[in-house]
Amino acid sequence: MNAGVFQRLMAAAVTCVICCAAGAALADQNDERLNAMFNRLHELDDPREAQQIELAIWQVWSESGSDTADLLLARGVRAMNGQDFELAMDAFTALIALEPEFAEGWNKRATLHFVMGNFEASIADIDRTLELAPRHFGALSGLGQIYTLMDRPKDAIDAYRRGLAANPFMRGARATIQALQEKIGERDI
Repeated sequence: MNAGVFQRLMAAAVTCVICCAAGAALADQNDERLNAMFNRLHELDDPREAQQIELAIWQVWSESGSDTADLLLARGVRAMNGQDFELAMDAFTALIALEPEFAEGWNKRATLHFVMGNFEASIADIDRTLELAPRHFGALSGLGQIYTLMDRPKDAIDAYRRGLAANPFMRGARATIQALQEKIGERDI
């Protein structure tokens, strides 16, 4: 990790915390809007409508309640998409230090660890994401992918099933579960 970049990000975060209103609220990952959206996902038959609800859920998950946290999140995502993994790691780590209860900060760093092949670190960040947002189907999908790559099919199946319990429209999960069950000779009961 580049210490200079990390220090600049942390300095900006601290400055904003000092200058901004102390009462800036972190988005609650148990926001009542989420309950309504998750309930609606379970009532739907239309995958297109489900996709719109999924996008709305992701939007709520991305609401930090802090301009600085939002800046760090956006900077990290841009850096990750541009394959500047060092800058992305610095941004996500600074975000987590600033807002340790913001699940999406942990999830984004888990994604970065996954992209970099750091599976154990990704699992640790996914575990924290799920402590904060147990219905985070994105994190559960990532966990399933990691366990599949680590040749841990039973753990992968469990992760995908948990994801489907939160979001029955989770793309590819059912087919992946079926393929993994065939691989290990397990039958769906």
